[in-house]
Amino acid sequence: MDKPFIRQSSKDNTFMFLGNIVSFLVNGDDTKGRYATILTEERRGFEPPPHIHTREDETFFILEGEITYYVGDTMIKATPGTYVYAPRGVSHTFKVNTETARVLLSVYPSGFEQFMKELSVPVPNKLPTPPDGPPSPQDVQKLVSTALKYGIKI
Repeated sequence: MDKPFIRQSSKDNTFMFLGNIVSFLVNGDDTKGRYATILTEERRGFEPPPHIHTREDETFFILEGEITYYVGDTMIKATPGTYVYAPRGVSHTFKVNTETARVLLSVYPSGFEQFMKELSVPVPNKLPTPPDGPPSPQDVQKLVSTALKYGIKI
């Protein structure tokens, strides 16, 4: 990242990751691995299970909506303008309190975006509805095994 650059959400960098829409704005290749930044549209019903990043710190800046974060023993009700820090090694998850929430997510150093990309698919014309029950054992196994490759414990 020796030269200025600009990147916006576009069809080329926007995907569906575990039911949520994500735009990869800054990748590790852009920053020599120092960080990555992803714009996310979180959808109620598609929240992640509690997990621990062993390689990176994660930050969340709320742009729209309301999310309750659980970072270690701390509960944070986050509204637009709230910045949340989840250090590596600390279990965290969140619950979307509004239908959707837009969040600017960053990881330091980069790497987590590669996990997200590996599990992402093109955005479908019709967004899926939240699941009625838990994911299938096959989906859980794929998530857990892929996460382990990137130092994430679920």
